Amino acid sequence: MSWLLLGYDVESGEPDSPVTRQFIDALRRAHGEHDAPGTLFLCGQTLEHNVEAIRATMADGLFDYGQHTWSHVLFKTLWQVNDEGERIIPGGSVEEIAREVDRAQTIIRELLGMEVIGLTTPWGYYRGLGDRPELLAILHGNGIRFVRSWMRNEQDWVPVPLSRQPFRYVAQGFGDIMEFPLTGRHDCDWGNRLGFEPRAFDNVADYAQYVAGQLDVIAANDWAFVYNQHDTTTMRWDPEMVVVRRLIERARELGVRVGLYREYCEERGAAEGEV
Repeated sequence: MSWLLLGYDVESGEPDSPVTRQFIDALRRAHGEHDAPGTLFLCGQTLEHNVEAIRATMADGLFDYGQHTWSHVLFKTLWQVNDEGERIIPGGSVEEIAREVDRAQTIIRELLGMEVIGLTTPWGYYRGLGDRPELLAILHGNGIRFVRSWMRNEQDWVPVPLSRQPFRYVAQGFGDIMEFPLTGRHDCDWGNRLGFEPRAFDNVADYAQYVAGQLDVIAANDWAFVYNQHDTTTMRWDPEMVVVRRLIERARELGVRVGLYREYCEERGAAEGEV
């Protein structure tokens, strides 16, 4: 079965900014009108500043929730190489990451009354967390059972090929944690090259058609398409969520299931248990 997994990094760090609340309104309209599920990965500090708007999504019955650390600290140092040159973006210490994950779990528990089992790492990395079992141990100890962290190629850039599909961290000793690599372009930033593709896009509809076209490959191979948007960039480039709407429409045209990460994990686990 092929899947479309829609996830959103809710991470605006400005306490008085209306961006996250505006995004939540747009998100609820887009998903509600299409009766489609999605997953919100919440930065703890963003939840704290926008708790009523995020609580409102719980009544819709369409959304699942994960965390995105407390304040968006990187898990690994990036060494980015692209057409613009090279740059180093430092990651946090093991101790800092442990605090970030624990604090986010705590605030979600306190404000939303739930235990989340999914996490998206800030920025994402080449090979995900496969080379950092000590970080997987931190996640596991906090109840995390799926993670979205493999988001970059060997240049710490993008894209990651569509063929990089979800897998479990068995070799690292955490076979009950599933990785969901983020493939292709990361977001709705259609107006710039940013190293993603050899061209910019004329408008958001043009970009939406490009992204939706990737679902043809997904459907033909029975793969999962892990797609991400952010609250900040969505409200900058695509406030009507044209890209997400087109993805949902195209998925349904092709018979691709629009589902939740949690559902994918459960069904994959059931299938593997039968083997």
